[in-house]
Amino acid sequence: MSLRIPCRRPRQRPPAGARAFTLLLVPHSGKEARRWRVPVFLLYLFAALGVAAAIGLTWVGLDYLRLRSAAKEVQSLRAVNQAQARQIADLAKRAAEVEERLNELNELDAEVREMLGLPPAPNPAAGTPGANKSRGGPARSAPVAAVHASLVSSDAALELTRLRLIDLKEKVAQHQRRLAHRPAAWPVRGSIVSRFGLRRSPFGTGTEFHEGLDIDAPYGAPVRATGDGRVIFAGWKSGYGQLVVIDHGYGYQTAYGHNSKIKVRVGQAVKRGDVIAYVGSTGRSTGPHLHYEVIYQGQKKDPLDYLP
Repeated sequence: MSLRIPCRRPRQRPPAGARAFTLLLVPHSGKEARRWRVPVFLLYLFAALGVAAAIGLTWVGLDYLRLRSAAKEVQSLRAVNQAQARQIADLAKRAAEVEERLNELNELDAEVREMLGLPPAPNPAAGTPGANKSRGGPARSAPVAAVHASLVSSDAALELTRLRLIDLKEKVAQHQRRLAHRPAAWPVRGSIVSRFGLRRSPFGTGTEFHEGLDIDAPYGAPVRATGDGRVIFAGWKSGYGQLVVIDHGYGYQTAYGHNSKIKVRVGQAVKRGDVIAYVGSTGRSTGPHLHYEVIYQGQKKDPLDYLP
């Protein structure tokens, strides 16, 4: 018995002509068909070129979309930059306006202080950045740092001006209170019959020093306070008859004599123009009139110096 061992036959390559394709073009006109022999490697080459072209077109399309998106972003950023530039220019303009108003406030403050006889206040804008800049308006491309510095400077100056105006307000209020308390009105309507100073005595011969002002007025006419104050005397006093004395503060006092009737009491606060008594002829008097005195720092003064 013998064994047979099968032998593998070697694979045979197809002939060179078989590694190609034939393209056949058959026209419907009845003409002779045309044939083209296309090698396989050309098909592979065309396929590779097609894939490469597709990849290239895809990359170009994606790059176009990316560039288009970037262009939109650039356009948006440009619009934002323009808006920010306008805002910065507007802030710079406002800072210049604030600075100009500060200067106006400083001038007004100086005028008020001069009118009230107060010492001038230091200028809060002196020595601060941007205090002496031109008022011609901000440049269109004003730097953000410069605008910020100007606003910070203006804010500090505004705070100092606010504090200074608060102090000035208090000083004005004090001045107004002083003016309100200072005797500066006629106590009664009438004509002057005897002035302050030496005069001939109405009760006999010789002269005497008249310490006030005699104002002729009808009996019962209202006598009014010539300034704000507080009543420190209301009653009878030898020579003066029914007398009212008001302490106005700030060193001022006024006295109203020869009244027929007193309307106020000691300790009562009065305002300028309030009725405090009525004209009479009590005490050392020759007829209905008001004897009016002004005392400053304990010294009797000429009332005409305090009347409008």
